[in-house]
Amino acid sequence: MKFNFKKIEEIKKKILIVEDEPMSILVIQKILAPYQFQLVIAVNGLDAIEKFKKEKADLVIMDLYMPEMDGFEASKRIKAMSADTPIIVISTTDIAEDELKKDIGIDYLLKKPLNIKKFQDFIHMLLLA
Repeated sequence: MKFNFKKIEEIKKKILIVEDEPMSILVIQKILAPYQFQLVIAVNGLDAIEKFKKEKADLVIMDLYMPEMDGFEASKRIKAMSADTPIIVISTTDIAEDELKKDIGIDYLLKKPLNIKKFQDFIHMLLLA
């Protein structure tokens, strides 16, 4: 029996991480490491939009406060390209989750410092269920 390893590779879920803080990227990568997802890193909103167009991620993890283009605008543009792609915002924002859902179309808000268990629950619900 022959295995098509390319097929297995294609099955991997792709997550776009949009974060300008290197330490936050490392924390998210470490949490996601056991899942074997394909991770794509963007360092600001402009970078995120370009990478989303090329990569078509299954999930976007978005910071809100970044240089060049913030996560508010980037989230709106990504949702305009793909309304079905879930966006989890991880931020220190004081803006209510309901407002962010209504104004920019995000799906979930996790406050910093990150609750790892809650984050893992979202990952399971959105990509592994």
